[in-house]
Amino acid sequence: MSSADPAVAITGVEHSYGDVTAVGPVDLTVPEGEFLVLVGASGCGKSTLLRLIAGFEQPTRGTVVTAGKPPVPGRGAGIVFQQPRLFPWKTVGGNVALALRYAGLSSGSSQVDELLTRVGLHDVAHRRVWEISGGQQQRVAIARAIAVENPLLLLDEPFAALDALTRERLQEDLRNVSGATGRTSVFVTHSVDEAVFLGSRVVVLSARPGRVVLDLPIELPRSGIAPDELRGLPAYAALRSEIGHAVRAAARLEGTSV
Repeated sequence: MSSADPAVAITGVEHSYGDVTAVGPVDLTVPEGEFLVLVGASGCGKSTLLRLIAGFEQPTRGTVVTAGKPPVPGRGAGIVFQQPRLFPWKTVGGNVALALRYAGLSSGSSQVDELLTRVGLHDVAHRRVWEISGGQQQRVAIARAIAVENPLLLLDEPFAALDALTRERLQEDLRNVSGATGRTSVFVTHSVDEAVFLGSRVVVLSARPGRVVLDLPIELPRSGIAPDELRGLPAYAALRSEIGHAVRAAARLEGTSV
């Protein structure tokens, strides 16, 4: 990847399933180090766009390029899904060590412990997956995704199934991990508050077929401020209001629920 290449470049992309166009046309460039959040109503194509970036699907029209090349599934990006998708017969540490081994990296206990410490799980490496909570399982999934030094992290509604308190805690953890690693991230969510809290940039998609209706930089402090303080800022409330209005307006176009 040359210094001139963006982390992700989406050009004239459309994607259809049979006669139904799910996304497009979309043009979007994601610079290195950005935390981009895609937000919109159900069925607007957010997850489809993420799968195209991951290389799991190919666009019907247009091109998707990551780090200057067409994306290859399983390479170049760490991925976190809505469900953790862990191996239940392995321990927490074993799940992380497996990700390291697949990447050809050292999977010793010190490397595993470092990754689990990053996501606040330094003391559960020996436990089985079914012995930890849903929130802890999702942290393991994040640790596994950042185990390999891929420049890109893709997250598809990873906190959607969690209770509100666990979700907020993991948002804080992810914000800290993102700041520490400096990786480019693309995060899909329905939540406007989550988008403003996490993103350095938020893109709102219209109802199907998903198109960009708002592309907004989030100019808020990224460090040195407590989450409650951040959410209490007038600028935070203004951004949440602007993005929420755009999401609701786009959803109303076809009667889609947010």
